[in-house]
Amino acid sequence: MYPPPGMVGPRLIAAWALRTQSRDVQVDGLEHVPAHGPVLIVARHYHHLLDGAVLVQHVRRPLHIVVALDWTADARQRRWMERACRWSQWPVILRPATTPSAAAYDASEIARYLRSGLRDAAHLLRDGRAVVVFPEGYPAVDPTASPATPRARDAGGFLPFAAGYRTIAQLAQHGGSPPVAIVPLGFAYRRDGDRFDIVARFGAPLGLGDGPEAVERAVRSLSAPSIPAAFR
Repeated sequence: MYPPPGMVGPRLIAAWALRTQSRDVQVDGLEHVPAHGPVLIVARHYHHLLDGAVLVQHVRRPLHIVVALDWTADARQRRWMERACRWSQWPVILRPATTPSAAAYDASEIARYLRSGLRDAAHLLRDGRAVVVFPEGYPAVDPTASPATPRARDAGGFLPFAAGYRTIAQLAQHGGSPPVAIVPLGFAYRRDGDRFDIVARFGAPLGLGDGPEAVERAVRSLSAPSIPAAFR
């Protein structure tokens, strides 16, 4: 059955999050997201919840978001979150910088989860699905941040882009599978009291041949604060 029944939960959470935590949402460039075939959305990560909520609510295709679960507090929360991700077919990874200090995971599990998460994401692309990756790994607004969370952001507020999204695309295209459309996505936020104005902007699809610099440059450009007319 597709889309997975487990995607109902994330859609409800996304609707609640945007209703209670956002004031205005503007989404541009949705025509750049192909309606069919393998799509890898490479996105700026600004807000721990609202980035994904905007995607789930506004992209017409079912989305499979690669999720890091090293923030979970205990074994019970780990079990529930992993079960929810399986129901939604959302690949699970662990982030090396913060897993050693996590309560629910051990550092010895990092490599296994990275291998399985990247493999699961590649399989989804081979099946013609749409996968979302946040290559910075950590959002700027993060209630689960710990002393181990990377804080060395550049002047634009970005963390370095990890190469995992390219590994996913390479695995998906191995053996002559259809090329993956890599769609850059930028986010711009402005806080208005206890809510946010949000602009999400999709760029034209790129390919593996365009190189990581082109993808990162596109995401940065699409995230520029000058783009949201709603903020002026």
